[in-house]
Amino acid sequence: MNLSRVVVGGLACLVLAGCGDSTGSASDAPFTLPVGSTMWDTSAPAWVDDGTLHVGEQTVRLGPGVDQFVLGATGAYWVRDGVLLFTDPEGSTERVADVGWSNLAVSADRSVLATVDQSRGPTDRYGTHVLQVAVFDTTTGEQLYRTPDEEPERDDDLTDLYSETMPLLAGVSNEHVFFDDTTIDLDDGSTTPSAPDDEGVDVYEGLAETLFPEGYRVHVQSAGERRVPADSSAYGTGLLSPDRSTLFDTGVWPAAAVAYDAETGRERPIDAPWEHFTLTGWSDPQTFFGVAERIDEDADNVLQARQVVSCTVQALTCAPVSPVIPAESPSESEPRAFLLEGRSHGY
Repeated sequence: MNLSRVVVGGLACLVLAGCGDSTGSASDAPFTLPVGSTMWDTSAPAWVDDGTLHVGEQTVRLGPGVDQFVLGATGAYWVRDGVLLFTDPEGSTERVADVGWSNLAVSADRSVLATVDQSRGPTDRYGTHVLQVAVFDTTTGEQLYRTPDEEPERDDDLTDLYSETMPLLAGVSNEHVFFDDTTIDLDDGSTTPSAPDDEGVDVYEGLAETLFPEGYRVHVQSAGERRVPADSSAYGTGLLSPDRSTLFDTGVWPAAAVAYDAETGRERPIDAPWEHFTLTGWSDPQTFFGVAERIDEDADNVLQARQVVSCTVQALTCAPVSPVIPAESPSESEPRAFLLEGRSHGY
């Protein structure tokens, strides 16, 4: 990745004379991304349990109300009530910006962060900002890309528009950000709209070739008890290991604790504590981690407990990383505040 690339779009507009079409001002200039002084192990399994972030054996207190989090190279970026925050490995927390949404994505190596931002830039007649995507290098804090400022139509009501057709952040890599049905090149800001596949379903250019923290995102077709990768998103959804040897069917929850040989489609049981499993990410091409789940299938799939585990691709054997985490809080009959990286509550 070229860390010296020129910042494009709205940021460049701030330093050029005659760039006066935006209603933004110096007071709502693009925020900078904080970074910490300590690198930490972003390949370790990560989860939040009742406000405490666990990264492998390391813990950092974030507090209640965490809506989403991702790991950066020098700390965690997380959202509470639409506010983006940063916490370094030593536990120091800094408010970044009121972005308005819980919509974060991070590259497979955690060096690039993307977020949607409604804190600055052009506004409609009601004072609502146009929603932008912003991308940063988590090792330096450098902004790599921001949606160029563009005035809304005169009669637009952005609050109403976004409630019906919310622009979504589908993911980010070291080279591209996938946002609002458009693939954006981080080097030059060029854009490629999504195009229909053979089944008429729009797909992002380059998404299928991109490795994400949870693996390659693929489509899955059932063939009896077997699962095989499919060409179209009209079929189910799944994840493929970094070496493309092992397939996980993620189209339903709860998912059985099984994986599939990507070539033959044959089922392989995952040796996890219970019969259900949710894949979270990869420590390396041969080691994945996720959550083993104890489900009461007789009570309409009620989740009873979880345990974070680390597993090997070759043998599909898993070792506990966390203690058993009950689904209910000890003091009240409500779901425990448990989060996986990049997910929202109720993953």
